[in-house]
Amino acid sequence: MHGILRVKLSEEQRKLKAEKERAKIEEYRGLVSRFQEARKRKDYSEGNLKLTTELLDWNPETYSVWNYRREILLNDVFPKISLNEKQDLLDNELKYVLSKMKVFPKVYWIFNHRRWCLENAPYPNWNYEMMITEKLLSADARNFHGWHYRRYVVSQIERAGNCSLAKKEMEYTTSAIATNFSNFSALHNRTKLIETILNLEADPNSQKALAKQILEQELDMIHQAVFTDPDDSSVWIYHRWLMGHCNPNSMTPLISMITIEERIQYLQKEIELIQELHEMEPENRWCCESLVNYEALCKTLEKQKPTEADIKRWTLLVDKMIKVDPQRRGRYRTLQEKINNLNK
Repeated sequence: MHGILRVKLSEEQRKLKAEKERAKIEEYRGLVSRFQEARKRKDYSEGNLKLTTELLDWNPETYSVWNYRREILLNDVFPKISLNEKQDLLDNELKYVLSKMKVFPKVYWIFNHRRWCLENAPYPNWNYEMMITEKLLSADARNFHGWHYRRYVVSQIERAGNCSLAKKEMEYTTSAIATNFSNFSALHNRTKLIETILNLEADPNSQKALAKQILEQELDMIHQAVFTDPDDSSVWIYHRWLMGHCNPNSMTPLISMITIEERIQYLQKEIELIQELHEMEPENRWCCESLVNYEALCKTLEKQKPTEADIKRWTLLVDKMIKVDPQRRGRYRTLQEKINNLNK
């Protein structure tokens, strides 16, 4: 690792280290062999739980061991115990899973097993799980496993209480983004929450007013972000999601009740703002790409064909993108082909 000096080992030290590693490898292989044989025999005896624990302590990313652990619990353990005993057992299982999550906060199979435990627990504590998600995201606000798990926990709380937490969750994502705009997971969560919040509004007129209010608020927030860090891909992708709703075929709640004329006005306003940023950041490929896409979309909404001047301007922007971002030249050439076909 950076900043750590490598220690030169003597021949004797190297041999000793190799022997220790060889012994560990043999031990691990022995455990794997025992596991494979036991599962092949469909041996679900409770004693094999210890075997799965030993293997998962070595490597918590072996999903087949997690699967076998669940099979043992379902086939041998659960049928023999009362509901209260089952709850106690799964509480201990959740503690074990949490110990793994602290060290390995981005392993699918750990989160998967935690969900399974909660879904099989007679009395799951969803409020405690919400606290777990907050600790996960305070440690790493961009951990998409943590965000995905939080959405799951929220859905369970909503179902149990027959309520919606969408507005509270929107506030939570706002605070996360305020701390750091470069949080794609929080922005992705926002896309889901916006539609949920709009669908909660039963009155069509109120829903339309709310859709415009949310769109304008989101654009204001993104404007701050792109001018603060114009190279941040996450905010541009979110901006594209917002403006993609101006597509004439869009039927999403955010834009479905906004007229074509209003969509054009939103696009024109964004184009002006991006042009202003482009003048300050002429090498920024996100500005170039957004200008091409939004200007072309604006022409489509206006039911106008682009002029030769439009095609020439967009082609120059594509050439600039290829120059500053050659690794994506194929993508930009495809965009150029689309531009060339607009007048055909």
